[in-house]
Amino acid sequence: MKNHSSKLIVALAFIIFPLSCAASSSSRVCQYNPDSGKPNPLGMRSYITITEDEGSTIVTYEQFPSTVDENVTLTTKRELTFHDTPLDTARVILLQNKNYYSELVGYDDPEGFAPVNEVLTCESK
Repeated sequence: MKNHSSKLIVALAFIIFPLSCAASSSSRVCQYNPDSGKPNPLGMRSYITITEDEGSTIVTYEQFPSTVDENVTLTTKRELTFHDTPLDTARVILLQNKNYYSELVGYDDPEGFAPVNEVLTCESK
């Protein structure tokens, strides 16, 4: 009996390992698409990108650089990482927890993530 169970474990390893590798090699990205015809709720100079890779999701808020002085440029980039969390679950968490969204963008927004979530377009990479 012991010999059969060890063969079964080895056989399962050959089946499960390639499936887990295939799952981790794919990723998805959600971002605002200006060609959608929908206005960006963050305005013309800011955007959010959500990237799922290897089972975790990173939500990035970026503002286009602005000139402070002739030789000085300011850029803003903030990220929230949801470890071991699929992209769709991270979106729900952001919708349900306005504090996470406020921390991401750096200010309190009474509408939260919902308006941004409505204009995101997702694709597999």
